[in-house]
Amino acid sequence: MTLTAHCVTSDAGVSAFLKAALKGFRLKFYPSAGAFLRAAPGGGLAVIDAFLPDMSGRDLAAVLRGDQKTRRLSLVLTGAGPYSPAAAAVCFDNGADEYFAFPPEPRLFRARLVNLLARSCAAGPAPAEKPAEYRFKALLVSPEARTAQIGRAALKLTALEFDLLVYFLRNQGRVVSRSVLLEQVWRQGMEAGLRSVDKRIEALRYKLGRPFGSKIKTVFGLGYIFKL
Repeated sequence: MTLTAHCVTSDAGVSAFLKAALKGFRLKFYPSAGAFLRAAPGGGLAVIDAFLPDMSGRDLAAVLRGDQKTRRLSLVLTGAGPYSPAAAAVCFDNGADEYFAFPPEPRLFRARLVNLLARSCAAGPAPAEKPAEYRFKALLVSPEARTAQIGRAALKLTALEFDLLVYFLRNQGRVVSRSVLLEQVWRQGMEAGLRSVDKRIEALRYKLGRPFGSKIKTVFGLGYIFKL
């Protein structure tokens, strides 16, 4: 059986290393996080460079783990050396299965990837998930019915504001960058830009009111985090 690895990198040196270390694998290359998300492979293994032109590798890992279509992927992140326990911890917190400082030792790198693929094949398909309702005190959100209410009062949210709220609920406690929100929540053809994200989140905060709007916190230089 041919082993497949999806390689997300725009760096020629990383690409050359992967081609040499993973001879015999079927390698598919993607130059950016956006290109990989558009391809949306549902399973297998992805090797993700820390430095991508449109978002960081660890942000991409968080996006993939938060999406039902891609959460079955085994994720291997590579970062600039030397090895940093802090950088590794952040990558694992964002959903990585393995982390290597670049360049890793080729034989160990290959062996761990083969092991990850073997484990993912043995695990079988993921069980179907039931539609979720999110409740926190008086706040009730139903993604299936696309309704949100506080107590008995329905919230009058736009489609984009509702999608933002659900995305935050599904990624509670995780820092989400503006670029990730644009990639995952904004629909094709809608106005796009980092400032647009800020304006929409301000509108969502206002409609949620206190204390729920204040749960969407700005993380300076990174993005937003939603903690209930």
